[in-house]
Amino acid sequence: MTLPRLLLVPVLALMTGCSSTPEAPAFVTLEPGVVKIAVTGMATDPLDPEAWMLRYAERLASDLNLRAEWQVVPFDKSWELAGKDMVDVVATNLASFPDRVSPGGTFSVPFLYEQRALRIRASDRTQYKTIGDFVGRKVGAVTGMAAHRDLLRRAPTGVEIVSTETFPELYEQFARGELDAVAQAEYFALDGTVIPSYGPDLALIDHHDLNPGQREESVFVVRDKSTGLLAAVNAFVARTPFPLHLSR
Repeated sequence: MTLPRLLLVPVLALMTGCSSTPEAPAFVTLEPGVVKIAVTGMATDPLDPEAWMLRYAERLASDLNLRAEWQVVPFDKSWELAGKDMVDVVATNLASFPDRVSPGGTFSVPFLYEQRALRIRASDRTQYKTIGDFVGRKVGAVTGMAAHRDLLRRAPTGVEIVSTETFPELYEQFARGELDAVAQAEYFALDGTVIPSYGPDLALIDHHDLNPGQREESVFVVRDKSTGLLAAVNAFVARTPFPLHLSR
């Protein structure tokens, strides 16, 4: 064997050893480099839970090193969107109820919890204490939310229930005096800290668990076919307290 041929074998072996298959991405989304996220709106008011959710979802996208593509959707049935391949993540501040489990999507670990309550004007605090005081009055809720199902379950005959598609629509009706109360929630960080969601002109009354003795926890819904994304979302929640403005 000539010298050039003797040298050829180790050179080829070295080249083969150095070659490698490109690493697969940590997770796969509907569109490479993009995470599609469903939200209920683009609010900015620091007292608005919708704004907390948006900021948290923005931080999630940044943490994943992906560009966020937003889809503003009605709350009702939003938990189905991941399983229908419309988004990678649903970030509509939804509670992990068993009847919201949807094929093709999985709940993340929780990042906050809630109690049911009624929002009233602070000046009405002496007049109203519980839902039973609203017979002959109008109480509003967003269709499909836990507050809506709670209202349908607890409101006595004579309470007029008004449903809207969004919180802004609901709050506008309340501000115009068309509603006497709004069914919503008191929000808590996982450590039990109350998250302020209203000013001194408002009050929350009639606090209670939707299901007595069970904590109502809010989660993301992650598309199952977005491979590896659920683990990344859960890791983000574990190291990133909600809401961001209270965790500075």
